[in-house]
Amino acid sequence: MLPRVAPRRDVFPLMVAAAVLAVVALYFAPLGSVPPGPYLDEASIGYNAWTIAHFGVDQYGNHVPLFFVDFGDYKGPLATYLTVPFAWFWGTTLGAVRAVSVLAGIAVALVAGALAHRLTRSRVVALIALVFTALQPWVFLQSHTTMEGNVLLVLCVMLACWFVAEAIARQHAQRWWSAAGIALGAAVYAYSLGRLLTLLLAIAIVATCHRFGRQAMLRFLFPIGVAYVVLLAAALANPPVLFARASVVSIFSDHPALLTAIGRFFANYLSYFNPSFLVISGDGNLRQTTGFGGVIVAATLPLMIAGLVRLAMRRREPYSRFVVLGLLLSPIPAALTLVAPHALRGAGLFVFLTVLMIEGLGWAREVIGARRAPALALVTLVALSASPYFVDFFTAYPARAATAFDAGEAQAMQVAHQHAQAGDHWLFLSTSLDQPAIQLMWIESAPPPQDSFLSRARVTVISTRAQLDAARPGDVLVLGPRDVPPAGSRLLFVLRGASIVWGSTGAASSDQLHVYVD
Repeated sequence: MLPRVAPRRDVFPLMVAAAVLAVVALYFAPLGSVPPGPYLDEASIGYNAWTIAHFGVDQYGNHVPLFFVDFGDYKGPLATYLTVPFAWFWGTTLGAVRAVSVLAGIAVALVAGALAHRLTRSRVVALIALVFTALQPWVFLQSHTTMEGNVLLVLCVMLACWFVAEAIARQHAQRWWSAAGIALGAAVYAYSLGRLLTLLLAIAIVATCHRFGRQAMLRFLFPIGVAYVVLLAAALANPPVLFARASVVSIFSDHPALLTAIGRFFANYLSYFNPSFLVISGDGNLRQTTGFGGVIVAATLPLMIAGLVRLAMRRREPYSRFVVLGLLLSPIPAALTLVAPHALRGAGLFVFLTVLMIEGLGWAREVIGARRAPALALVTLVALSASPYFVDFFTAYPARAATAFDAGEAQAMQVAHQHAQAGDHWLFLSTSLDQPAIQLMWIESAPPPQDSFLSRARVTVISTRAQLDAARPGDVLVLGPRDVPPAGSRLLFVLRGASIVWGSTGAASSDQLHVYVD
């Protein structure tokens, strides 16, 4: 009688668990410390989430608003409201502000893995896609900051791509069309550019998938329609909700000639496909790209190109046409703004580059087959390509980006405020520091509304020389590096990078702020 052979154990679930745990550890390791901060947008979102959690109002005393007034703009509600539970437990901390973004970034990688499994029916490709997506600088850095809801926008669009793929594969499961519509409807409230991006992608899906029937398309469009109806109602009640930010950042903001505007648009549009932006240097803004490499791992670019070729060969398939059309349409909202390329505004493009990468991995699987050595070599190559970025991110980048993130400013203002309060004097904050009031309110967990706090706490925000000269002896002045203090005032300390230097007698113009006693 032959000996009984024990069944071979499937170790793949353990590999998935190990990969997910590694991604979670990588993403949560620097939570609240890298990058430094808070940047003013993070202070605003974190503070408003905290006031909603504890008082049910925003910083100005508005009860549970749909949009949050923010420096002449109206931020989408998704990031702020999702931050509320974290602000309730962790208060006004960087960890609370960034927790939602980190979780969203991890979710983007998980959804990419699920989409890869649907498109290729390969568990190995799904696992590799999950890891490669998590390693992309575009999603990693945006997952570690909360400027608005850009990484939430990426997640919404990625979910929509996955749900559409499921809907096409399961032709009689209409709920997937509804899920895709809900995901894109949420994108309207994730990030301001999502309002136009959602419309463009909805058009792309209907144009390429209409053959699946009227009922499917109605189920898809219904939640998107609801999202736009609510947005329209908010805009009719308060028109700046739609136009305040666009009037400042759009290519039409300075009323150019039509040909000039058209030239700007096409130059901006092409910049998002520029190799310099994608793999070499990013967009030059240290809050959005680190200055070390581009927004995608260089070794994954050939996979994306291969994926595009693969989709072109299958151009008769609805999903292939949708992805290519999405790739072409997604940079349009960003190209309509003055600054380009802009990593935050171009976040929608990342989703379709990720789908191309997945298609490229599917092609590689067909070529490699079941051979392990080439697959291991590919994973090793991408890991080696990504490693220098992450080494720089955790070592040199925090110091390099300190000024860009206003690192230490909130803490320095708090020290200055304590000094002023000890002598029962006023604290003067210069507007050259870029929205200093919200940073002070965030660090001090000050009760809203803003005007009442500033009055009670004897804090005034100054923007003119006359206001500065109104300071009386003993008042504390927090000034920018180019502000000129009143005659006779004494320098108390200077913030250099994120470090307070006490008793300085002079400071370079690159210092973030100077604190004087009048």
